[in-house]
Amino acid sequence: MGLATIFSIAAVLSGQKEAAKAGEIGYPTETLIFIERHKTIGNIVVWGSILFFVGWIYLFLKYKNDIRLDKLALAFLLLLFMIVTISAYTGGQLVYIHGVGTP
Repeated sequence: MGLATIFSIAAVLSGQKEAAKAGEIGYPTETLIFIERHKTIGNIVVWGSILFFVGWIYLFLKYKNDIRLDKLALAFLLLLFMIVTISAYTGGQLVYIHGVGTP
């Protein structure tokens, strides 16, 4: 989870650079709205990953043998997985449909 958090931060940073380029190129308003939506979802992924990772480490160290913690962690991981999937889908739409980030 720690590596996933680090890579999600790197993905957001590279996405912000591409969004800045997209603003300079002058994409249609529909594409810019889609970029903002993708950016918001990406921020949710990053902050969700950070909060989950820190919270999970804290709770794991405090309640090592509590099975409820494992169930709670699984529920949050599934939610985070769904949000990452939505982010990946919108990112794919931006690249393959709208041509954002392509030469």
